[in-house]
Amino acid sequence: MAQYADIIEIVAPSQAVAGERVNITVRVKNTYSGAISVMVGGGLDFGVSPWPGIDFPENWANVDGGAVYSFNGSFVMPDSRVTIHAYSYWYGADGYWYFDDEMTKTVNLAALTPQVSDFKIADFYKV
Repeated sequence: MAQYADIIEIVAPSQAVAGERVNITVRVKNTYSGAISVMVGGGLDFGVSPWPGIDFPENWANVDGGAVYSFNGSFVMPDSRVTIHAYSYWYGADGYWYFDDEMTKTVNLAALTPQVSDFKIADFYKV
């Protein structure tokens, strides 16, 4: 459990098609009694180094004591299973951000379902 910025959930699909934009939400609870600034970050582990990041357009917020804040982000699904690594930080009175919590969630690669329009009829009698 975190000191002040507890990640309580990563909301993401269990599977996605390669090349598809995957939306995620990282929900963080301020466990401090008063309002503090909370920040999230994250990376994607799918066997490459360094890990690519997750795009969080707004990655920090002032969060009231005991409240939960949802940070929305996204990434493009690679052609393999990916593990989302989310991290939380809190802002101290000394002007520094402090690492606080982490959580992971796996998104599996989904097979692309063929559509009827993907099939072509061939004329086998043409010479």
